[in-house]
Amino acid sequence: MNREDEETLNNLIKGGLLGAGITALLKRQADGEDIAVGALLGAAILASVKASERAKETNIPILVQEGDSLYWKHPDGRKDLFKHLPKQSKTLPTKFKLS
Repeated sequence: MNREDEETLNNLIKGGLLGAGITALLKRQADGEDIAVGALLGAAILASVKASERAKETNIPILVQEGDSLYWKHPDGRKDLFKHLPKQSKTLPTKFKLS
């Protein structure tokens, strides 16, 4: 295992512990399943943050969504329009009746 793999594994463990700890704090009666889900979510969130940081270092543009459009966001901060997204044809009601 190289240094980069060790760092990734350490970050996943840290994220898992953080997620499990937050789950235990937020739920009064957290069972093993709740804590496991919290650990997975924490690891996934931290992994995505770290992946985003590494992606910025590659100087390759990334796709970002703003409103109803997709843009290529370049490392220097400029954005180029990639595609307009279709508008949602369904509108949700403002009030729901629960029965």
